[in-house]
Amino acid sequence: ICSLAQPLVTMPIRHHLATIALAWAATLTLALGTEEIKVTVHEGPKSCADFDAEKKPTKVQKDYSVAFHFTAYDDATGGKIESSHDLGVAPSFPVGQGKVISGLDQGLIGLCKHSKAYIVIPPHLAYGTMGKPEQGVTKDTILRYDVEIIDIQPPVPNDFKDIDSNKDWKISRKEATYYFESKNQNVDIDALFKTEDTDGDGYVSWEEFTGPKGAEGPPSTRQKQQTQEVDPLEQAAAIFQQMDLDSDGKISKEELAAAFELMGEKMTDEFWTESDANGDGYVSWDEFTGDPGREEL
Repeated sequence: ICSLAQPLVTMPIRHHLATIALAWAATLTLALGTEEIKVTVHEGPKSCADFDAEKKPTKVQKDYSVAFHFTAYDDATGGKIESSHDLGVAPSFPVGQGKVISGLDQGLIGLCKHSKAYIVIPPHLAYGTMGKPEQGVTKDTILRYDVEIIDIQPPVPNDFKDIDSNKDWKISRKEATYYFESKNQNVDIDALFKTEDTDGDGYVSWEEFTGPKGAEGPPSTRQKQQTQEVDPLEQAAAIFQQMDLDSDGKISKEELAAAFELMGEKMTDEFWTESDANGDGYVSWDEFTGDPGREEL
């Protein structure tokens, strides 16, 4: 259920084709982004107050931590994709902070404790144009999450996040000064850093900070790599396959023209001639990438 951003293609697509491919992909996302999330509570409370008599949260709200069980399905086929029940543990995370796919992040908000619901998520709010092939999720897969809200907890105070204005997981003297001045608090910054900056590098890291700092620290090196490292070949392949409307492994003149039309533009003969390098009437995978050493799809 991890959230995946859709980064730019970085592989060596032919320069002129890269421009149209990226613009077309962005336009396609907007065109497909008209479907909405559908949430249906099928068991348990359908409405509830924000808090119970003991002031404990009973409704999922943004930034609140929710523990829930889920099973994700392909909505069209009913095939199971993944389930927390198989892991034997209900995941918990703060809602509305991008910890999971956008559709689930949004769909959980407003659900009541102990309710069970179906959350149907369109592709553009799930894994987008890249899909998640390792789990059988394509660019067209509509997901259905069957969720059960187990517990809800209020946000954990996080002064570190508020002070760290540039979100680099360390507090500079400038950030600390600005924060306390904005709060009209007279704080001795030198004394503060003498206490908090234990390694003397001029910054207060999340690990060094002794005040309220939330439940989660900075991402691990591996998490950063997983976020930053994107397979450019898969990105380009996804765009190629979407432009290849009849799925014959090559892009015809009509298919490339259709991509232009989707963006409200008209393809020129000059552009087609440059794209179809060998003049056979199609843009092959090799011509698309400009790399004859790669296999065609």
